[in-house]
Amino acid sequence: MTMRVLIVDDRPTNLRIYAQFVSMMGENYSSVTFADPVEALEWLRNNGAELLVVDYRMPKMNGAEFIKSVRKMSKGGDVPAIVITAHQDRECRLSALDAGATDFLQSPVSHVEFCRRAMSLLTKSQKSDNLRKRASEIERKHASLHDSPDNPDNSAPANKSMLEQIIDTIPIMINATDRAGLCLFTNAYQSALFNKTPDEMVGRVFNDLLSPDLAKNSERRDQLVLKSQQPIPHYEEKFSSDGVELIFHCNKSPLLNHNGETIGVLTTAVDITARKLAEEHRTHLALHDMLTGLPNRALLAEKVRNTIHMCKKEGHEAALLLLDLDRFKVINDTRGHHSGDTLLREVAERLLDIIGPNDFAARIGGDEFAIIFGKVEGPDDINSRCTKLLKAINEPYSVSGVAQVIGASIGVSLIPSDGNDYEELLRLADLAMYDAKANGRNCHRFFSEGMNQIAQADAALEIELRNALNNNQFMLEYQPIVDAKTLNYVGLEALIRWDHPTRGRLLPLQFIRVAEDTGIMDILGKWVIAEVCRQIRQSADEGIDLPRVAINISPRQFQNQYVCEEVLKNIKLNQISPSKIVVEITEELLLNNSDHVSQSLLRLRDSGVGISIDDFGTGYSSLQYLRDLPANCLKIDRTFISRIEHSAADRAIISTISHLAHALDMRVIAEGVENDAQLELLQASGCDEMQGFIIARPQRPQDLHKLFPAQQHQVASSAKA
Repeated sequence: MTMRVLIVDDRPTNLRIYAQFVSMMGENYSSVTFADPVEALEWLRNNGAELLVVDYRMPKMNGAEFIKSVRKMSKGGDVPAIVITAHQDRECRLSALDAGATDFLQSPVSHVEFCRRAMSLLTKSQKSDNLRKRASEIERKHASLHDSPDNPDNSAPANKSMLEQIIDTIPIMINATDRAGLCLFTNAYQSALFNKTPDEMVGRVFNDLLSPDLAKNSERRDQLVLKSQQPIPHYEEKFSSDGVELIFHCNKSPLLNHNGETIGVLTTAVDITARKLAEEHRTHLALHDMLTGLPNRALLAEKVRNTIHMCKKEGHEAALLLLDLDRFKVINDTRGHHSGDTLLREVAERLLDIIGPNDFAARIGGDEFAIIFGKVEGPDDINSRCTKLLKAINEPYSVSGVAQVIGASIGVSLIPSDGNDYEELLRLADLAMYDAKANGRNCHRFFSEGMNQIAQADAALEIELRNALNNNQFMLEYQPIVDAKTLNYVGLEALIRWDHPTRGRLLPLQFIRVAEDTGIMDILGKWVIAEVCRQIRQSADEGIDLPRVAINISPRQFQNQYVCEEVLKNIKLNQISPSKIVVEITEELLLNNSDHVSQSLLRLRDSGVGISIDDFGTGYSSLQYLRDLPANCLKIDRTFISRIEHSAADRAIISTISHLAHALDMRVIAEGVENDAQLELLQASGCDEMQGFIIARPQRPQDLHKLFPAQQHQVASSAKA
């Protein structure tokens, strides 16, 4: 018999692929394809199919609506249906389940998974169908037997009561046994399960027909009914027939004679295989991540609580790991979300390969995973296992045909040493994970009480920062920049300050990290851009022509905001020249280069805004980024400047950076110049501009008129002072 698969998908390419998958299942399988779900429904009214494969997102009607329409057809109630969904379509899957979907496949579909799921459903469906057909066949044979001339008492089924006919034909298994377990009666559907007629079943020990485990359970339940003379609660039982596992909803009740005496046990069983599969899907959706198949946060919480209980009961220790991928966002942004999803799935597979049988892995959101080491033998054991995890994650990934390498930062909290509450343990592991990120990434850190104190201080500082925004406690100072040869003022760098009501003036080092981590930097960054442009305009109105002003833009601002639009909007609003503004970016942003960042920088440069690379030499950027990105200037990090007097290597590095920048048509700025010796060595090394305390300390806006009564103001004497 050829089994027919109906495929409905509005994309012709998918239709061809799925049809090919069906042909790969063997010569006993064929496919019918439709791009239009309405046409597919019309075809089904006059034709049959043994399996439906339906895409969820289609014009005219979605997959759930299609299946609901099929279920209303006389021949569509029992046909298994596979729905194709994208990984994020949780609500779509629930909708399809409610409509009668049997199983799901995630797009893009693997041919191995397609064939495995399809053949499994077809086998189960065929088994249930065969049972119904066999039951009808047995009933017909039974009828012909009683209608034959050899039937002396003329007790033909035609003379049966309506109730007896219903019992013999409904798709529910029914049997009655006496106190000794001998079969008194079975209906045709029950007999078909054992490939016998009802008459062949009568008089036999019913439990002898079952597997040993099923027979033992059935005997125990029969004795319970006979002893209590009461029905027992409904229960579920699995039954394997010809290698196919079916699930039945069963009930056992006392079998009474006309005097009300219990003479045996009446058993009924309803096939609920399809319903159980749908329930399992619904439960899986609630407790698992749809992209990777790993448990989700809800299941993690349950597992952690169980682990806490077992650790206390058995006296051993476990560990909760929070793992955050390093540089994942770069791949997601540059290669696209599909590539990012592929990478996350492979990370999940690597985690499952590396953890032990008593361990547990979950994806709890974005590029964040959690792992439970079920039993650990001290810090050395955890160190060793974390090292293996990092090594596995560090192996190259093939993303869109390109080899990519990522890392991971891991935070560890100990169970129950660090806490006996799920939320607390997760919070502590999170603190340790951020400590790992702060210590260079791609490493692991254990939670310590010091981290908790830092976290509490950060939380208090966050509240103060938000109050400071509301109370206008932030201000700008400007660090002058001079030409290295003439020592004329040629620029300024805007520096944010916090006039704290009790702690006095705070420098960025004292609050920027918390501002970045909490997202407050997004608001602060916009304020700085607006304030710089406003003060340039105000100075011009007062007759002071300020030179270009550099504004530090954090990578977070580029990720979360349209920096280009913000800068150009404020330039236009204040009617100032774009050449008055320089955007300072870090090498980290170059490393995380994306199309969005490149396009924003190009647009700024084309508008006349300067682009400067800050802290050059301390990051990880490549020469290719320097060549391709539209920077006008490199700013050498102060760590090189501080060692220039005593280190020939640092002098060589500074000289090399200068030559490189000039070859790429960029100016070179040295920051942190503090004495005459540094100034002279930097002039000899080819630096174009300098800033530092020997040049001038940061100035308040109201003091800028002292530096710029005219553009050409010599500071050579102050530099030598």
